[in-house]
Amino acid sequence: MQKVDAPPKPYRELTPASVLGGVVMGLILNMGICYAGLQIGFTIVGSAVAAVLGFGFLRGVLRKGSILEVNIFQTVASSVNTVNAGIIFTVPVLFLLGMQEDIDYPALVLAATAGSMLGVVMIIPLRKQIIEFERLRFPEGVAVAAILKSPGAGVEKSRLLIGGVILSAIVSALTKKWDPKGTSFWPESVNLGETLHLPPGFTALVAISLLSLGAGYLAGRHGLAVLYGTILNYWILVPIAIGLGWVPMAYADFSFFETGEEAYKRAEDFLHDFAHFTSRHVGIGMILGGAIAGILVALPALKAAFASLRTPAGAGGRREEVDIKVLNGGLAFGLLLMFFATKISGGENVSYLTALIVTLAGGAWLWLAGLVVAQTTGRTDWSPLSGLALIAIAIMMAIMGTSKEYIVPAVTVGAAICVATSMCADMMADLKTGYLVGSLPVKQQIAQILTCWVGPPVSVLTVILLWQAYGFGPDQAEILYQRAQEQGPAAVEAFEAAGGTAKQLPDGTPQLKAPQAGALKAAIEIVQDGKVPLGKYLTGAILSLVLSVLVSPGLGVMVGLSMYLPFEYMIVFGMGGILNILLTRWRGARWAEDKGVPVAAGLIVGDALVGVINAVVMVVVAV
Repeated sequence: MQKVDAPPKPYRELTPASVLGGVVMGLILNMGICYAGLQIGFTIVGSAVAAVLGFGFLRGVLRKGSILEVNIFQTVASSVNTVNAGIIFTVPVLFLLGMQEDIDYPALVLAATAGSMLGVVMIIPLRKQIIEFERLRFPEGVAVAAILKSPGAGVEKSRLLIGGVILSAIVSALTKKWDPKGTSFWPESVNLGETLHLPPGFTALVAISLLSLGAGYLAGRHGLAVLYGTILNYWILVPIAIGLGWVPMAYADFSFFETGEEAYKRAEDFLHDFAHFTSRHVGIGMILGGAIAGILVALPALKAAFASLRTPAGAGGRREEVDIKVLNGGLAFGLLLMFFATKISGGENVSYLTALIVTLAGGAWLWLAGLVVAQTTGRTDWSPLSGLALIAIAIMMAIMGTSKEYIVPAVTVGAAICVATSMCADMMADLKTGYLVGSLPVKQQIAQILTCWVGPPVSVLTVILLWQAYGFGPDQAEILYQRAQEQGPAAVEAFEAAGGTAKQLPDGTPQLKAPQAGALKAAIEIVQDGKVPLGKYLTGAILSLVLSVLVSPGLGVMVGLSMYLPFEYMIVFGMGGILNILLTRWRGARWAEDKGVPVAAGLIVGDALVGVINAVVMVVVAV
């Protein structure tokens, strides 16, 4: 009798181990990076770190993880972690405004959960357009794919990847502070302008960031628009604004060629403020205008992408995307949660009709903002998340009102939208990784839909605990000093004995500046005063529409993004793109891809690993 071979076992991908392990890892990353984000003002992407640790857990501990299973692990971990960006960019502003007693915390968690769900289900229909048709690079996604494929991609590529990780980790560790009151071995950035005795107004601050260099290399030629926008903003727009007197009265006497010992410090203060009163607003307008132009140009492809969701499964019953009915159900559920969160957080001040209008307006803005963030992340790994959240809160206040009682519901909805947009970017980057390693998109989509509710309550709880333990914001020392005074003379004496004053934190207390929340506080006050710079937004939007329609659909978004982000990181990003072009010309496209991509991916991973470790160490030292 002929022996019949048993059917092959299905390839391990979406398994309980990958999902549960990813959730646990995501929770750890969530808390650590939430802490780090309140310190430095931006968050660290966890996908690359989760991929490395996923290999260690699934293959090292369980000894049965496949590449696709590790991909699900990192997809879930980064999903659980990513929501912290939406929370720490928005929620802390309520504490800085002294409204912590007015916050409805269950409504806040409800809103963040709604945003997490909406971000996932609203971006899925755009996967084909962004990844398969536009073929955006997604540097972080490429880096994670390089990690996943490294065991089977050849010994040489693995060595190049590991070499990049080690080099970047060493450099990053030397630029980090490993104690709340300590100093780093190397500075985080170098002012070449001061070294070369250039005019103080001529910005030449360069960050020591191999992560930015690696991301720029992976973006390649497509990332050069960032360099163009950076030069336009800092080396052309700034001198023009100064020369024409388009600056606040405080800088009326500022000169581009100002000299003296205090000139560079004054120039640094001016450029920081310039970003807030001019370039940031113009940049956000350009991003929005470019996004609208991109939608118009890609409309036929977008229709085809939506239509593909309605088609039946292909051969063998395999479906690429989650069924449209699931997405519609998730959309309805998310909007319902947002509606209740708006009503509960606003109480009697917000009617059911107003809550409905806010929900619909928030959903519409969320979709546009999610598309913007997915596109900018796809090209550079950077996104204007906080700026889009700022606009979202301004829209909510315009609908509900600008008085104090509407700030809490406006920020609550703004937090939901900010969480949603961060999820859009993260999911699209993870789907890019899956596309490169041969994963079935529907498996990753199912994993994120199942776990998107886990991260929001952890992020909210982390912010509350940090506020109760250390306070945060630009007036952190004063906040802690007032708390000591409320506790009595003995507490004040102990506070001062540790070196604390109303202006100085006690020894060993971590400094949590919460810079994004500070900027949002100023923006809310501007909205309340009725001084929203609509003219600057419209100017940027019109300029971006012209660039996007006449030159390239993505150019307006990229130039606007580079005007919005710090010069020191964007100039290094641009250097990475130039390096890619030069190596391609000198050694050929194949060499630049086979040799350069693993190294660049390692530069991103090494920096990210050290960032997470640094956050955990700082928490332990502080405790």
